[in-house]
Amino acid sequence: MLSMFLLNLERRGCQLANRSTNQKPNRLMLIKRYAFAAINLYGVIKLEDFISVFSHYEKEPLSKEEAIPLLELLSSIDEIDLSFKQGILANGYFYLNDSKDVSVAKDLLLAQSNKPRYLPSTEEFLKYEDDEYVEPMKPLIDLEKFIIANKLVTIKKLDDIRYDVLEIHDQIIMGGKPSDYMGYINKRGYQFKDEVQLNLFVGLTMILHNNTRMYENNGHTPIETRELYEESHKPIN
Repeated sequence: MLSMFLLNLERRGCQLANRSTNQKPNRLMLIKRYAFAAINLYGVIKLEDFISVFSHYEKEPLSKEEAIPLLELLSSIDEIDLSFKQGILANGYFYLNDSKDVSVAKDLLLAQSNKPRYLPSTEEFLKYEDDEYVEPMKPLIDLEKFIIANKLVTIKKLDDIRYDVLEIHDQIIMGGKPSDYMGYINKRGYQFKDEVQLNLFVGLTMILHNNTRMYENNGHTPIETRELYEESHKPIN
């Protein structure tokens, strides 16, 4: 089913190339890959910044005239978690369908505005094309193992704990705070036998928090953001 959907998108991209641009379908599919990687890593991104990101990685630069028709096409397909309106490109968390959605996206753009953008290697960047790509894995696995080993919650299957850990991870990506995570696990029925166990759990969630790439940090982790800030504010001797 997925392969058929991608084939349909490629055909529509080919039609777009014939109607609106002089670009080949392979070029359009490349732009699509970068578009999805950008929105999955940054949450939202302005059109001009997306063009800069694309041109950072690819020798042949991207223009507005080339990008806009394809982004509008992608945004029009219901099965795709991508929105493009008012010069803003966003993922499925930010459907730009009304003024409230646009306002939330603009607030995030404002939070990102004075922070450097995370631009890893091309190979690493394009891993984010897949909206199920998750990292960092070690803190996630450590938290999951701790929950299982200490039987913090009654579960029917292992996937229930995996779901909870990924939900905490998603909340961190979105800028969530420790109080948000604790509120979530309380609703899910987690119980701690003593304060030591609770503190160990909180410690593992904070390790996950500090090493997770966040939208408001332009894809950087809190640790990286702090290091970049300290580096930029070093006294000049």
